[in-house]
Amino acid sequence: MRRAEGRTVTGRRHAAKRRRNPPGMPPTRRRGAGLAVMALALAVAMAFPVPAEAQEPLEPPVIEAVFPPGAWPGTPVSIQGRNFGALQVPGLSRVTFNGVDAGTATLWSENYILVAVPGGATSGPVVVSTMLGDSNPYPFTVYEQEPQFTSYFAEGTTRAGFEEWLTILNPYDSQYTATVTYMVAQGANRIRYYNLPARSRVTVNVNSEIGSGRDVSLSVSAAQRLYAERSLYFDYGGSWKGGHCSVPATEASDRWYFAEGTTRAGFEEWLCLANPGAQEAQVTVRYCGATGEAMQQDVLIAPRRRVSIDVNSAVGAEKDVALEIVSTQPIVAERPMYFAYRGAWDGGHITVGATETSDRWYFAEGTTRAGFEEWLCLANPGAQEAQVTVRYCGATGEAMQQDVLIAPRRRVSIDVNSAVGAEKDVALEIVSTQPIVAERPMYFAYRGAWDGGHITVGATETSDRWYFAEGTTRAGFEEWLCLANPGAQEAQVHIDYFFQGGEVQGQDLHVQAGSRVTVYVNQAVGEGRDVAVKVSSQRGIVAERSMYFLYRGGWDGGHNTLGMNL
Repeated sequence: MRRAEGRTVTGRRHAAKRRRNPPGMPPTRRRGAGLAVMALALAVAMAFPVPAEAQEPLEPPVIEAVFPPGAWPGTPVSIQGRNFGALQVPGLSRVTFNGVDAGTATLWSENYILVAVPGGATSGPVVVSTMLGDSNPYPFTVYEQEPQFTSYFAEGTTRAGFEEWLTILNPYDSQYTATVTYMVAQGANRIRYYNLPARSRVTVNVNSEIGSGRDVSLSVSAAQRLYAERSLYFDYGGSWKGGHCSVPATEASDRWYFAEGTTRAGFEEWLCLANPGAQEAQVTVRYCGATGEAMQQDVLIAPRRRVSIDVNSAVGAEKDVALEIVSTQPIVAERPMYFAYRGAWDGGHITVGATETSDRWYFAEGTTRAGFEEWLCLANPGAQEAQVTVRYCGATGEAMQQDVLIAPRRRVSIDVNSAVGAEKDVALEIVSTQPIVAERPMYFAYRGAWDGGHITVGATETSDRWYFAEGTTRAGFEEWLCLANPGAQEAQVHIDYFFQGGEVQGQDLHVQAGSRVTVYVNQAVGEGRDVAVKVSSQRGIVAERSMYFLYRGGWDGGHNTLGMNL
């Protein structure tokens, strides 16, 4: 799947300088060129005059609607009307919010403008100005405070063979409105608003919202922390079928890490980077191999745009690589991979990156049962050797450990099946003398029928609350919750299941110290339910959710996510 590269657009601060003196053309030459163009246009008009009866008077722009009618600084706003002009002419066409210039618009056409509310703007009229004059003033409210909570997804596509879904959970006793911005790789960004009743979840078909054939990143904003997940089901390249799911990044960051990655035969790796900000991001991607070889790649990402990097093309075939991404502006990073594992189990998996390294990592899920192969990928991006201890905790409290050394700027892969033996359900706790990054990929033939793979980055701490927006027990789906208690005391756990109509169902259970439990959600809530989950505990635990499926009766696979704990 090829994806379009982002345009290079620089910030407003330097735009005026380029307009006055563009690279490669002295000011006098530019003025001369402009006069020549005007002379040519005048000559054409004189040679081919338009009949008087066919001429229409040129009118200033007219604003008919602004949506939304109020927003925070930095929020994209759509302006609809007429006579805006086919494009934004530097120095002549602009949008102002109560007198504050909004700068370069994301999209400008004869009847539609998409532009962000500028910093420093206050409530008052929106005005579109062109060489023909100013539009009618249109009232607009600028909120004094930005949305308190925003989440980001870098990956997303509605290309042929892909179906994308967004699920949002509101676990609170009050209704909230989610603002979703669809940042399209090539085309106009879209903004949609979704009302979430108290203690409920909503499901959005992204293909229906933005149309087919689009690569898209998402942001979800609200006045309260809402929990979102994005699922993609696919027939990749017409041969590898499956699905993957990801939780969002809760903030953009100037640094991202991934421990896993491979371009071996049967694997295709991508890196998706989204820039939700108003300034161009200059990004450096560093690829670190298992034996110390390294290379880097530089990428520019225009404001409110995304790019996709074909890692196989970037580093070549038969490479195992960890990634470190450094950016001049806060961005969001996800890494999807598609595969035919061992030439037989086809599918794909994805995870959002880690924004920090850590000396401790946790995983609740893991199994070496028949039909499952589990791996642990550890990357050391630092300058000192890391001494790592991996503790495997079983369902009944049995434990074993393994010691590993990771050289500076290296990665290692651990075959968990070989480490613990067959037919084991295990949670993991990783402790290191140096900050590292950890991911856990798993490949499977679930119940001998649905094959694929899933992956997640680990948790860096336990929590007393975990949230999952996605989940279903519809026909062709089997959902599981994995809960791990790495502590020294038993944890009393309560699970809330949230359904579409606001109904909530509860479940109580205990997780012994140093052990894990697995909850079969289909059995807990019954078949045919779309369900979100909140897990509460009086002690710190770790929670993951795995789902296995036959999507629409044809695309089989599975996906996994770590819960959100904010």
